[in-house]
Amino acid sequence: MNKQVKTDYMIKGMIEDFKKKPSHKLLDQIIGLKFKHIRLKKDITAEAVVGDNPLYFASVFALYKFEKGITTTTARLFVLSKYYKYDITQLIERLN
Repeated sequence: MNKQVKTDYMIKGMIEDFKKKPSHKLLDQIIGLKFKHIRLKKDITAEAVVGDNPLYFASVFALYKFEKGITTTTARLFVLSKYYKYDITQLIERLN
């Protein structure tokens, strides 16, 4: 099983858990995993993302923390949605 399929299954399961019992921590993890899934799908390295967004990510580890849901900020959320050309409303609709 490759990373894309694994993250897709994880996201689906986490969304189902979130619908049953909403939690801010789980929401942060879902958002981070979704952006990791997009990065893997577009075949963009973490180094490239950090290199193109140095104002928001000081290192690759900062991106990894975002993708794990440890440090989710709205600034990073919006800069990545613009960088990946992803409409965040799609994810929000899935959560409702």
